[in-house]
Amino acid sequence: MAIVQISQITNRKGLQSNLPQLAGAELGWSTDTRQLFIGNGSLQEGAPVIGNTEILTEYSNISALFSSTQSQFSQGSYTRLIGLTETLPNNTATTAVFTFDTIISPTFGFDYSIVREQTYRAGTWRVISTGSGSLTTADDGIQNASTGVTISVTQSLSIVTVSFATTNTGFDATFNYSIYYLA
Repeated sequence: MAIVQISQITNRKGLQSNLPQLAGAELGWSTDTRQLFIGNGSLQEGAPVIGNTEILTEYSNISALFSSTQSQFSQGSYTRLIGLTETLPNNTATTAVFTFDTIISPTFGFDYSIVREQTYRAGTWRVISTGSGSLTTADDGIQNASTGVTISVTQSLSIVTVSFATTNTGFDATFNYSIYYLA
């Protein structure tokens, strides 16, 4: 006679305020808010940030995701600043868009899109500060053609500056971005 073994997979559950840092791909259910989360995993495994990512359900606050104004929300152990838009003037020398203090978090990233007439570039830029003036960056952007916009990331002491420069095409560009960092 064959031996039959029945197994049950369990996931974490509890109050939203007690939600721990979940392991990579581990699920967690918030019983009071009825929200579902999955653990991001570690940076060494390729996660953009350490934390928990919400899996959208009918109880998720998705209006925050589509806000047209600047807002900030925390998710798991990281914070995201969303809804930021800058106009990048035509034919401009290097100009700062935003700065970030790596004392807040040595690792941060920003999702972005650059649109200039019929050309675009979109992607995610990850930044890791390993000390004063020492910086590692990775940009996974894709584009349909050159936008004529150059984004640069530099560091002075603990301050990282994201800047742009544009070529002369006769058209301004729009830079939309969302910053996330460890809370």
